[in-house]
Amino acid sequence: MKRQFLFCSVVPLLLTACQPATLQLRIKAPPGTNQGRPLYMLVRKVDPTQYAVESYAEVSARAFQSDPNVLHSEIIYPGTLRRLQVKVPPESPLAVSFLFTAPDGTWQEFLNTPLPPSLDVELLEGRIQTGAAPAEPPREEAKAAPEAPAAPAPAKS
Repeated sequence: MKRQFLFCSVVPLLLTACQPATLQLRIKAPPGTNQGRPLYMLVRKVDPTQYAVESYAEVSARAFQSDPNVLHSEIIYPGTLRRLQVKVPPESPLAVSFLFTAPDGTWQEFLNTPLPPSLDVELLEGRIQTGAAPAEPPREEAKAAPEAPAAPAPAKS
């Protein structure tokens, strides 16, 4: 009787631990994204070393062939805000790739383990918007930093 109770108590916990986690994605695609054309997004398991050297052509081929590492593919339409949940395996780095018609910068995002619970991505015409405006220095640093000398006034002729 004790073994049966123990078995019934432990097995559900083990199954829960083996189930994939969920990644919440929020994709903002303004109207000018991808020259106004729909584009593919892939969420896939990656090896960090392979990710660093794979080309755009290699990744884009995965959108049209069966690949066990592709966890989710989705068409993103310009002028939309898309929210979705993707089941992801635990302890596996991911790449979220956007297949622009004419990529001109960052077209994919690497997510290392432990995976974040969510990812917000804003797309531009041919790339992912990355970074933000640099933060202002703290007030003490701003006061301590020397000011640039004023430019001399132009000479009158």
